[in-house]
Amino acid sequence: MPRYAHVVFNNPLRERFTYRIPLSWNEPPPIGARVLAPFGPKKKQLGFVVGIADVSAVPEAKVKELEELLDEEALLQPTLFRLLEWISDYYFCSLGEVLFAAFPFGARRDVRRERALARGPLFDAALADPKTPKKRRVVLACFTGARETLSLNEARALAQVGPGPIHALVKEGALEWRVRPTPVRVSEAEALYQSAPPELNEDQAAVTEQVSEALREGGYRQFLLHGVTGSGKTEVFLRAIDETLRLGRTALVLVPEIALTPQTAARYRGRFPGKVEVLHSGLSQPRRFEAWQRVRSGEIPIVVGTRSAVFAPLANLGLIVVDEEHDPSYKQADPAPRYHARDVATYRGHMENAAVLLGSATPSLESYENAVRKKSILLSLPRRATAHQLPTVQLVDMRSRPPTERILSAEARDAIGETLAMGLQTILFLNRRGHSTQLECRHCGAALECTDCSVTLVWHAHDRSLRCHHCGRRQPEPERCPGCGSQWIRARGYGTEQVQEAVENCFPRAKIERIDLDTTLEQGAHDRILSSFRKGEIEVLVGTQMVSKGLDMPGVRLVVVVQAETALNIADFRAAERSFALLTQVAGRAGRGDHPGLVLVQSYAPSHHSIFSALHQDYTGFRRIENRFRYHLKLPPHTRLLNIRMESEDEDRVIREIKELGKVLEPLVADSKDKECRLLGPAPCPIEKVQARWRWQIQITSRDASQRAALLEHPTVRDKLLKPPAKVRVIVDMDPMTLL
Repeated sequence: MPRYAHVVFNNPLRERFTYRIPLSWNEPPPIGARVLAPFGPKKKQLGFVVGIADVSAVPEAKVKELEELLDEEALLQPTLFRLLEWISDYYFCSLGEVLFAAFPFGARRDVRRERALARGPLFDAALADPKTPKKRRVVLACFTGARETLSLNEARALAQVGPGPIHALVKEGALEWRVRPTPVRVSEAEALYQSAPPELNEDQAAVTEQVSEALREGGYRQFLLHGVTGSGKTEVFLRAIDETLRLGRTALVLVPEIALTPQTAARYRGRFPGKVEVLHSGLSQPRRFEAWQRVRSGEIPIVVGTRSAVFAPLANLGLIVVDEEHDPSYKQADPAPRYHARDVATYRGHMENAAVLLGSATPSLESYENAVRKKSILLSLPRRATAHQLPTVQLVDMRSRPPTERILSAEARDAIGETLAMGLQTILFLNRRGHSTQLECRHCGAALECTDCSVTLVWHAHDRSLRCHHCGRRQPEPERCPGCGSQWIRARGYGTEQVQEAVENCFPRAKIERIDLDTTLEQGAHDRILSSFRKGEIEVLVGTQMVSKGLDMPGVRLVVVVQAETALNIADFRAAERSFALLTQVAGRAGRGDHPGLVLVQSYAPSHHSIFSALHQDYTGFRRIENRFRYHLKLPPHTRLLNIRMESEDEDRVIREIKELGKVLEPLVADSKDKECRLLGPAPCPIEKVQARWRWQIQITSRDASQRAALLEHPTVRDKLLKPPAKVRVIVDMDPMTLL
């Protein structure tokens, strides 16, 4: 038997640590199993076994012994383990960080169990006994059908009795307590989707057949499904999953945000009852671990989840669906591993010979470029799935409006009133929460800023507080200017709170609700608000990007984009792409019912190409203009980007360290085989200070991804990145989605 095991831990150290396997263990620990081992000052720390060996490169006297084996078999399939090793190499992070991201349950071994009532040894005797009291007999009748177990609350509800008769039956042996996995309850939304599949239109049928043919042939195939909003992309996904299950394989569906998961999961569960599990970080750890175990055991063939679900332990994977593939939420920002779930899903599909289906109404420029270069197959749904036409879109130029129309133009007020009179619903979209973007002193002109971040504080009216949306700092509204002491402080700019106020002032009898991060902090609040909106209990919904994705509400006739250029005012080269995607997506919420939809886009920059293209749902036109900018500036999708950021509370130290790194990288970039390889910086980040840490960055662009890897693996560069001085944090972000 091998004598040594290589173990990794949940830290940035990329080394694999050697431990002695105890002689008392009959077998070596399997690769991918968890162990407890002494590490540093801790006597026992959780780690993963990543290798075994007969000899040790470490002197025997320094080798410690493993303490405990937690798993008799590997937690992850070999292909999934190889995927995690690739992530560690590509995204320049430790294998331990990746393993703990893929299995975030610590030392947990058992699924959560629930106590439930079942028939006891004297059940039949009690049921046949004419002396059994009436209430007890009613309880016993609940267990006479196919139902095997009931929780105490379920039994009380069915029998309409208190706990007394039930406990009496347990005491006499007619019922007994057992344990069962916590049941997954059918939601109200799920029940709505348990209906016959709709008829496919000509475009959907052609696309579905092409994907189904690839599934039947087997092997890796990547598709990009570009369909206008409301074109029925989800129905194509469902048909593809149905074909995957028919072929005896499993399916994985990724959605960008937790907020979208309940509605999406309900739709998939409605079509495939008992075959769908949900995986995302918003679940409690016991519930998430239980779902993970059910998937791993092969009991569940379909997983729906957010980016971390890309690690789902599905065996015999046949199909991976990435819905809204353009969404930046798929990119993990912090902590490591800073992976992009769409790209990891694509690589996993390649490893497991599965079909990968990316879907979006506004595909990312990177994904569309792959289709142009024949790395993926482009599928198109140019029309809405039903007879409903795309909504009419009108531009409202806000540049010469009077102060009374600062938030809502006259056209918007008229359209909202008309929609309310028709008994239909309105969505108002502004991707900025809070009441006012800043408080400003009219005497000295200073805006109140966060002391820990290089941003202004946002005023929230409901609790009259100032908040930083970067570090979470909160402070009461000041009575005087902290700089000059003046009492003349005024609010500038506006967010969703002020938009809601404006609508309430114009339409005091309307049922108005707001949905943003502030109103959905309470668990279940997001689902509650959307459920009320779906039922028609809310007439006007004001929201941030939460209202722009995945909502299929037939009652929505009107969408008002309050300020279209909000996403453009960001120092990021993807600002125009994000703005176009947001506007296109939110406009697509209108006109999905029997009434023609109307979208009003209020803008102070009406001639910008992202706004103009979104007005006409013209992805091709937007891509043509934006692609030209990116090509000349040597930015993605024409190059690969690497961002190296350093942070420290000591400004001088972080500047000194990143400049030293820049001096090391400059000659290496100049000598690179990739002549397009460029180094930008060092320079301060657009938001120079966040959470009291000063931030500087270096950007490297190259056409060849291997050149970036070669730079990172250079001994001097690697040493500076992995062993920074005390109180300096280094973030290596491969293919970053934001440079703020």
